[in-house]
Amino acid sequence: MMRKKQFFIDFDGTIVNSIKAFCDTYNLIYREHENFIPADWEKVNVYNMKDQCSLIKDVNEIFTNPYFFWTLQFINENTYTVLKKLNKKYNVIICSIGVAKNIAFKANWLERKLPFIKEYILISNNGCKMNKSIINMKNSIFGDDIISNLKSSNAKEKFLFGQIYPWNEGWQGEHCLTWTNIEEKYL
Repeated sequence: MMRKKQFFIDFDGTIVNSIKAFCDTYNLIYREHENFIPADWEKVNVYNMKDQCSLIKDVNEIFTNPYFFWTLQFINENTYTVLKKLNKKYNVIICSIGVAKNIAFKANWLERKLPFIKEYILISNNGCKMNKSIINMKNSIFGDDIISNLKSSNAKEKFLFGQIYPWNEGWQGEHCLTWTNIEEKYL
């Protein structure tokens, strides 16, 4: 039997709308603070979201909060459907970086929301250095919303996912804005 080609896909900002969940969680936690101004996820323009979430000291306060994962939704309305189709054609592997508590919550979310995907590579990285070179992606496809993750990967085919932000502008390779674009290109 022929092995399926591997298709690595990032979690935050690619499968799920982490920016929205981050701002929603921030708004819940800080709403009683005297200097609170509600965060608008559609206006986030910096990677640590401090332009909208100015009261946070450490982003992991949000990324390790259970409410973040309770509100976390797929990034597009057809993400689930396209992932299900991709999983039939490819060996889909979700890869993500985070602190230990964050990755534990991610694993639980994935088990509940994407039970048909059985492989994850969850990298514990307290410094959250965006680099996935530790993962051998040779002869594979890799999609991520962070340029440094794409550049550090040895994947044969790479694509930047999602809208362009200051932290991911300048990518010269393939770009898939939506999951419909992924479906059109890879299925």
